[in-house]
Amino acid sequence: DVAIKKSKELNFVNVYNDHVAQHSSTTCRREVVHHLIRRYSSEKYKNKRTRSFLYFGESGCLVGRDSETMKLLDSETMKLLRVLHLGGLRFHFASNGDLIHLRYLGIHGYYFSYYLAFISKLRFLQTLDASLDASGHIISETVDLRKLTSLRHVIGKFFGELLIGDAANLQTLRSISSDSWNKLKHELLINLRDLEIYEYSTSEERRVPVSWASLTKLRNLRVLKLRAKCGVYLWLESEEAVRSMDMISPSLESVTLVGITFEEDPMPFFQKMPRLEGLILENCHYSGGKMSVSEQGFGRLRKLQLVMKSLDELQIEEEAMP
Repeated sequence: DVAIKKSKELNFVNVYNDHVAQHSSTTCRREVVHHLIRRYSSEKYKNKRTRSFLYFGESGCLVGRDSETMKLLDSETMKLLRVLHLGGLRFHFASNGDLIHLRYLGIHGYYFSYYLAFISKLRFLQTLDASLDASGHIISETVDLRKLTSLRHVIGKFFGELLIGDAANLQTLRSISSDSWNKLKHELLINLRDLEIYEYSTSEERRVPVSWASLTKLRNLRVLKLRAKCGVYLWLESEEAVRSMDMISPSLESVTLVGITFEEDPMPFFQKMPRLEGLILENCHYSGGKMSVSEQGFGRLRKLQLVMKSLDELQIEEEAMP
């Protein structure tokens, strides 16, 4: 309450709520709108200097061309907009050609298809967050982001084909299907730091294995999550190749694998990651029965969590995990 009060005094933010109808200042640049805003007169709230627009409240509200919220976000008020957080609002845009300043767009994944044409024209967008719905809706449509060359963060469950062009600026990609991931040019993702690959398919024919070779090209990758609903194979380097390596994926700090199937003991592989601090294997399968951590393995590991479907023994040699 104190923060909101002070923000109003400084014209930093103007909050609309369902109790008090306060007129928006024409100098206020950040606006937070509750879904009940439609009961107020839009002419009193129209602000051509709006930089940030945050909508919250009921999901699934369809905003038509003559609604109060639509009048709040017309071509005049959106010209300088940098942050647009629509949440669960289904919104029909009359024009989107002038949104050259927009850097952040937040929407519910469930309504993502309503915004496909709109998103494809946001050339200077930096953050696309389609994960705002609690249910984590799967986006099955083909999503073409090749014209959005300034993208830094792409968040949502993109199970359909995800097309990414020049991705030199991309830092966060959560999450992408294994099929779409294998089609990307990984050598172009030079700044990717946070990656999640999520395989939703339950059909064995559609499940695509993931090769670690595609991840070795990500020299700045720090956080990796691989999630599979039904056992996807993760192809690691052979035991012979691992023994000849001094280190593997030197930038990785956190690895989380869920529902992954291993053909060989993964510990000799993971323990050669020099910066690895967290390793989580959840509902993973390894038929070998025994995993081993050798001397001096996992030099910086702080967290090891194993929830395996079939693991009889974990052998840790002395002086491992110092």
